[in-house]
Amino acid sequence: LFDIREGEDRRAALMFSYIFLVICSLLIVKPVRNSLFLTHIGIEQLPVAFILVAIVAALVSNIYSRLSKSIRLDQLIISTFFASIALLFFFRYFLYLKYQQGWFYYALYIWVAIFGVITTSQFWLLANYVFNAREAKRLFGLIGAGGISGGIFGGYLTKFLAPVVGTHNLLLFCILFLS
Repeated sequence: LFDIREGEDRRAALMFSYIFLVICSLLIVKPVRNSLFLTHIGIEQLPVAFILVAIVAALVSNIYSRLSKSIRLDQLIISTFFASIALLFFFRYFLYLKYQQGWFYYALYIWVAIFGVITTSQFWLLANYVFNAREAKRLFGLIGAGGISGGIFGGYLTKFLAPVVGTHNLLLFCILFLS
């Protein structure tokens, strides 16, 4: 049905799971970010947040590009996930303390945007190392469906969990999925 050939099944399943969990986490943390930003900062400040995201993204991509030349991709991916988990704990801790400073909500907004770009880019870089061109032509549609499935699952999970566990605690589910 999916034209998975001998020896490809494990790699395809792992990559499907990888993008599923990354996108699922992203679709949990984005509504948290949006809700908190709009509640505490307001819609009128979104243009400022967008500009800050662009500036920080340029800086981060420059740093990331330099790091990618000196660090192996697997180590860079692992480091990115450890840093992401640490930052999720950081943001969750300050939310637990009911920290209300404006910079915090801007930082969360910017970090979520950078997280989304970096983790999905890393996934596709890794996918290009894991599969050759022929395998990629056959399998990337199936593997990409993992991202679509993760988005659907993450969106519905957020819808059902937010009223039960609260907005702040949704970050803990992202930590679980990224671990």
